[in-house]
Amino acid sequence: MRNCSRDVITKVRLYDGGQDCAISPAVRRYARTMSSQTLPRPKRAGTRKRRTKKSGADGWLAWWPLLAGIAITFAAVKTAEILPLMGAAGLFKLRLLYPYALLLKQPQLGLSEQTSDSWSQIMLYAQWVLYGLYATVTMKWLPLWKVLMQVAVIHLLGFSVLWLLAR
Repeated sequence: MRNCSRDVITKVRLYDGGQDCAISPAVRRYARTMSSQTLPRPKRAGTRKRRTKKSGADGWLAWWPLLAGIAITFAAVKTAEILPLMGAAGLFKLRLLYPYALLLKQPQLGLSEQTSDSWSQIMLYAQWVLYGLYATVTMKWLPLWKVLMQVAVIHLLGFSVLWLLAR
C-alpha cells in the first residue's frame, strides 16, 4: 500500500508506476510544485466595509409602528362599539376589523363561554398593538412595504379563517 499521508504538494505528483493517490488513478495531475497561500493577505486601508445605521432608527422613532398600533386601537374599539348597530353590513365590517377577537368566540374552538368572552375582550385591545409590535421588530430586517404586506396577510388570514368557521 502506498503512503498517501504526505503533504498536499507531494500528493499531486505521480508516484512510482505513474499512479497517484487520487480516487481515479488514471487522471494525470499537475506535477509542478505550487505555492499555497496560507498567510492572509494584508488588508488595504480603504477596503473595509462600514456598517451604516438605518436613517430614522434612533431612539423612540424606531418604535413608531407600536405607537401607531396603540393609536389605532383606541379608534378601532370605538368603531367596534358602533358597527354591530348597523345590521348585517356592520357585522361584516366588524369581522373585517377584528377577525381574531371574533375568532376566539367561535364554538369550534371548544372554549367555554366565559373563557371565550375573556380572551375575545383581551384580543379586542391587543390585536392592533400586536400588529404594531410585530412591525416594530421586523422593520429591523425588512423594508417597510414588506412589513406592511406581512401584517396585511396575517390580518386577512384571520379574516379568512373566521369566514370559513362562520359558514
